[in-house]
Amino acid sequence: MNKNRNQARNTASKFAAFTLIELLVVIAIIAILASMLLPSLAKAKETAKRIACTSNLHQMGLANMMYVDDNKGDFSPRSNQQRWPNLLRPYYHVLSLLRCPTEFNISSNSTLGTDANFPADTAPRSYIINGFNDGYDEKYGVGQWQGGTNAPYLSEKDIPLPSDTIIFGEKMTNSGHFFMDYIDVDDAEQLDQIKHGRTSLNTTAGGSVYAFIDGSTRFLKNHGSISPENLWATTAFWRTNGDFNPQ
Repeated sequence: MNKNRNQARNTASKFAAFTLIELLVVIAIIAILASMLLPSLAKAKETAKRIACTSNLHQMGLANMMYVDDNKGDFSPRSNQQRWPNLLRPYYHVLSLLRCPTEFNISSNSTLGTDANFPADTAPRSYIINGFNDGYDEKYGVGQWQGGTNAPYLSEKDIPLPSDTIIFGEKMTNSGHFFMDYIDVDDAEQLDQIKHGRTSLNTTAGGSVYAFIDGSTRFLKNHGSISPENLWATTAFWRTNGDFNPQ
């Protein structure tokens, strides 16, 4: 009786075990499925980061609107002391909002802020504010936007198209610039127009997230903030003649 049971157990074990060929086939199938799923998972992860970035910029846009409301319609000035991150901080508070989630693990994210009295200006930062070059030139004279401390304010009444004029964009990781000065061709040198969606096979693919004067946010494909219309400009001339880097 015991002999028969042992024989039956051995026979069952023989049929239950994988052969080497079967095991290799299973591993190959798993590898194929993984290769099919990983790109989708990576895409989903990047989409989640882009959504979080959009939320950050939306909150920064609202912070800018509240600052303007509390300052008689004036935008934060171009100052060499307190920069816009510190001036707007009472309205967004959390410094992590200054950084796109795509760059959370990049230690080289830089800023030109050096004054420890203004910690928001020295914090890691992914975003860059509109320098309003043409608006300053038209209102105060050519080159006034290049001023430092106590540079003149631009007012919300100077922005005729608030829903189509950018206030914040995404800068190059290693750029420390606070202002996107399109007359200085910062769209090519400081602005990262493909922060999200770039690939190793196509380094010009993708786009970036932008916050607009009216508090809205928008994802624009590569060069979408500059071409066919310069959405950083406030005057009709520069909106149609400010396409510096269309290629």
